[in-house]
Amino acid sequence: MQQVLENLTELPSSTGAEEIDLIFLKGIMENPIVKSLAKAHERLEDSKLEAVSDNNLELVNEILEDITPLINVDENVAELVGILKEPHFQSLLEAHDIVASKCYDSPPSSPEMNNSSINNQLLPVDAIRILGIHKRAGEPLGVTFRVENNDLVIARILHGGMIDRQGLLHVGDIIKEVNGHEVGNNPKELQELLKNISGSVTLKILPSYRDTITPQQ
Repeated sequence: MQQVLENLTELPSSTGAEEIDLIFLKGIMENPIVKSLAKAHERLEDSKLEAVSDNNLELVNEILEDITPLINVDENVAELVGILKEPHFQSLLEAHDIVASKCYDSPPSSPEMNNSSINNQLLPVDAIRILGIHKRAGEPLGVTFRVENNDLVIARILHGGMIDRQGLLHVGDIIKEVNGHEVGNNPKELQELLKNISGSVTLKILPSYRDTITPQQ
């Protein structure tokens, strides 16, 4: 940051930069908060966190072997043993050891999941889906509709529009209901309804595509 400030001071007028803009930028970079953020960033960049050990679960089990005979002597020991044996605590230590040892191998896939007939199985195309979006009144969704077999179908999704950014709807999806009310088969009415509605909007649709079943891990 100091180097940038020095360059700002020595910046020639031939660069075309406005003097007031340079003063504004210089003021921001000299702000104590910005300097503190830059220092914090540099400290984080310099620090590389490394785990002290990757066998904590083994160490805890050794400790348990040593102190378990003493649980009848001291109630504090009994409490400690209960904590160290707690399944969630043991799972936390196990997760830490795996990360510390950088052992990220994927578990072997089961034979059933390698079956191509299962992997290629498709969900039924007529599976109803409920989607929720939030919009302001007058805000366009960036989508057009057409009538197909007496249903309102998404004909086009405008690039950069709300629907395109959210990725919830696709060309060919059939709109069945809006906020629990059937939409009919008039594209202009649906367009106006969706344009003027505000707040939470619930859509019931029939997807145009089929999802493959994702193998469970």
